[in-house]
Amino acid sequence: MDAGLAVVFAAVVAALGGIIVAIIEMRNLAKENRKDHAIVQKRLDNLIDMVGKQGAKLTSHLDWHLTKEPSKDLKVKQVATRKKK
Repeated sequence: MDAGLAVVFAAVVAALGGIIVAIIEMRNLAKENRKDHAIVQKRLDNLIDMVGKQGAKLTSHLDWHLTKEPSKDLKVKQVATRKKK
């Protein structure tokens, strides 16, 4: 085999090997990417649940502020008596 043909053959083998390795790596990265996305999705679901619970607590607390009578509030009575002294 002459030297020119050997160089071409080596280049073709190297190119095909590089393509095969790239395909294998892309498959591995796709699997890892799906796993990472599943983890992030689970954490986001947990965060959404936590925010929803806090939102419900805040809404309940604000409703309490709207419907309570200030004179029945113990803290308001304590502040009012302190100011009078």
